[in-house]
Amino acid sequence: MIVSGEKDGTLIHVQLIDIHGTYFYDLVYTHVGEQQVRHTRIGKDDIYADPQPGDAVHVTYMMNVVTGIRRANTGS
Repeated sequence: MIVSGEKDGTLIHVQLIDIHGTYFYDLVYTHVGEQQVRHTRIGKDDIYADPQPGDAVHVTYMMNVVTGIRRANTGS
């Protein structure tokens, strides 16, 4: 369980969904160094613009719930 903090990861699948006019992303991702595949739904405002499979990310947690995702600085 991740009480709070941030972990590095990689997006595997990204799907934008519309629920009654509110946009969310359904994401599948893994943490760096782990094989467990994780799933989350996050509001469009809580993630950077145009996320894509393969993106390196920082996943922020509070009480084991994803609260934000930002693109990792890959040096490019």
